[in-house]
Amino acid sequence: MDFDKLQQYKIVNLSRQLRTPTLIRVDINLPASHGRIEEDALRMRVYAHVLELYSDYTGLVVMSHQGRKGDDDFTSLAAHARMLRKHLPRDVEVDFVSHESVFTEETRSKIRRLGKRQVMVLDNMRYFEEEKKWVPETDTYVPFFKGVIGSCVNDSIPTWHRTDSSLMCLPHVAPTLVGLRSSYEMRILKEVVTSKEPKALVMGGAKLQKVSDLLKIAATGVEIFTGGLPGQLVARARGCDLGEANNAFLDQKFTGEDFVEARKLDSLRDGRSGMAVHHPLDFIVEEGGERRNVKIDDLPKSKGVIKDIGEETLEGYATRMQEKPIRIRAGPLGVYEESYQNGLELTKRIGGDGLIFLGGDTSQELNEGGLLGHVEDSGGRICVSGGSFLHGWAGGSFPSVDELLMQSPLLLEHLS
Repeated sequence: MDFDKLQQYKIVNLSRQLRTPTLIRVDINLPASHGRIEEDALRMRVYAHVLELYSDYTGLVVMSHQGRKGDDDFTSLAAHARMLRKHLPRDVEVDFVSHESVFTEETRSKIRRLGKRQVMVLDNMRYFEEEKKWVPETDTYVPFFKGVIGSCVNDSIPTWHRTDSSLMCLPHVAPTLVGLRSSYEMRILKEVVTSKEPKALVMGGAKLQKVSDLLKIAATGVEIFTGGLPGQLVARARGCDLGEANNAFLDQKFTGEDFVEARKLDSLRDGRSGMAVHHPLDFIVEEGGERRNVKIDDLPKSKGVIKDIGEETLEGYATRMQEKPIRIRAGPLGVYEESYQNGLELTKRIGGDGLIFLGGDTSQELNEGGLLGHVEDSGGRICVSGGSFLHGWAGGSFPSVDELLMQSPLLLEHLS
């Protein structure tokens, strides 16, 4: 990304750069379980504060998404709008538009009448087939919004690695700026990309980041530590037997291609341990209602289900990561929702200046463990972006940002 060129598209003066009404893409895609979204999510609080700032100067039309069609976390944004009302001051009006009514003349008329301290939340944009098929020539978003929207804001850095129409359409609707939260996290990304200091990345969560990205990140000298399902996948790909139950779960969760991709990580080596990408050497398993610490070689004898990284892994990861001036955590290392807390313990041991947290689930682990304030007050930083941050770190493109940079700077003159 051309960080320097993007500077001219940042918001530096809300009162002069925003025009009523403003169309804004944010990312209030929240952690969810069994169809219920996490109501105390950091990402919602972050964007509520940003939207409050914007609303002082313009009426807002807010676009976002929740989950993917067919997945358990795919829902309407009606609950999100209710949560926004709780987070915003009482004098900020929040109106929700269901997906059946989004692209109607009635909604278009409401947009025209929006004023300051008024926020219109459009329903989950993934209800619409066009959302995942950006075709400028046949797009329906642009003709609907163009002419009634005064300015646009792309403040959805967690989704910058995608080509969703609600992102790509913005520069075609009205002059578009990079939002406040995205500018903040973009600055952190630039620091990580340009810093020559040693770095460590601990990668957890429920899915493996694109291996091509991890290969590029590790090739710069970054040491990668895995946990969560990525840690189990890497271990299995290297020939470890994790026991019948865990092997079956991984076979269900990942494809054969995923295992092939994970094996590519073996091409990476460092001079000290022989591996630049590490997997856990022991795990906390749950068996018969009890929790036990089991070494990886003993897992075939156990019927336990893996729930967290083990004590030896925790100690080893902490010791090596403490040596790195820049330490990045991306994704939970265990089932924190069930009070498996070795990820939180690792956070305490590697805390301080240089610690960066990535992603909604990672920040939610901090939130539920009561460590948000500890991380921030001791010099750490928390980003709502996760996969997109890693994609940018690996040198990947951000399509909606590229689209934004293609608009003529002349279009921004009346916003300066």
